[in-house]
Amino acid sequence: MSNIKLFFAGDFCSKPSTSKITISDELKNLIQSCDLKVVNFEVPLKPDVKLTSQKRERFFQNDDAPDFLRSIGFNLFSLANNHVFDWGNEGFKKTKMALGDASFGAGTYEEAYRVKVVEAQGVKIGFYALSFAAYTGVFDDVAKHDGLGCAYINDLRVNHDIMEAKKKVDYLFVLPHEGIEYISIPLQETIARYRDFIDYGADGVIASHPHCPQGWEEYKGKPIFYSLGNFLFNSKEGYDFRANKPHWYDGLCLEMTITDGIIACQVVNTKNMDNVRIEIDHGEDRNKHNEQLCRYLTDSEEYNRYFNKIKAKLGRVTDVKVIERFVLKHWFDKIRRKEFSSEDELVYLIKNDQRRNLLIRSISSK
Repeated sequence: MSNIKLFFAGDFCSKPSTSKITISDELKNLIQSCDLKVVNFEVPLKPDVKLTSQKRERFFQNDDAPDFLRSIGFNLFSLANNHVFDWGNEGFKKTKMALGDASFGAGTYEEAYRVKVVEAQGVKIGFYALSFAAYTGVFDDVAKHDGLGCAYINDLRVNHDIMEAKKKVDYLFVLPHEGIEYISIPLQETIARYRDFIDYGADGVIASHPHCPQGWEEYKGKPIFYSLGNFLFNSKEGYDFRANKPHWYDGLCLEMTITDGIIACQVVNTKNMDNVRIEIDHGEDRNKHNEQLCRYLTDSEEYNRYFNKIKAKLGRVTDVKVIERFVLKHWFDKIRRKEFSSEDELVYLIKNDQRRNLLIRSISSK
């Protein structure tokens, strides 16, 4: 009789040294009691190189972050995310070297799309990490497979990879890094895509990126967690910075037990205390919030009410203004008979599936 325990945590980044961060004994003991412990290593280590300036901030985390996470008990690190190439290839290489074979989801084209297979108690478990089309570092151009990058969530090969991998492992879990940040619901397109993964053979989907928890469901008997939120995310110099984002400091972790073919999931609420301590949150308010998150997925009226409340702010204020600037700049350049230069922001908006879907939904009357 096999009894395998897995632990999944969301996004991790600490720019200040992790030497001041403590983990409650209760949480640490839980993590270390599991066989396989997975966390999204969201931001690279900083290499000793100079890069050209850019509008978008280049995030990096302290060199002691890998050892800190290992000391807690984590032994698997997903690198398929939108920041892992913030410091180019050299930053990625330094990060990969520090994490070693325990990391997966990025590298050469074949490395990025390779399912990470780990054996526990004689059972083969596969992890397939994917990312949305970020500014840089994702193989989202079907004609370009050279260089380094992350696996793209909507590459045509992904469904085939899942089917093939499932023939070689006992259990397969897909770890997508995608979604709209800071909102409590996944878009309908995300729900459909994650269910796709189950249809093609995955035994579970555990996602990250929105930086706040979202709901979860059981689809065809398999778990889908739409966002675990942050385990701890501090991309600033000091410990005293506070992100003014809803539920930024409320993490959602997952303890999964596989017993003779049966998967059981136990949600673990965590909280980041002042960027220096992570502990389990036993508060009843968190449980009530989780119930509401899951209700959005089962009650279409609740879902639509929430989406209609946020779509104007998220769509019209941000993305529509990008297009307005783009159009005005295009005509201004045309009047001056000046060659029009591409707008990186618009390119990102167009190729980013989630932002594009949100834009369409926000300006659609249907």
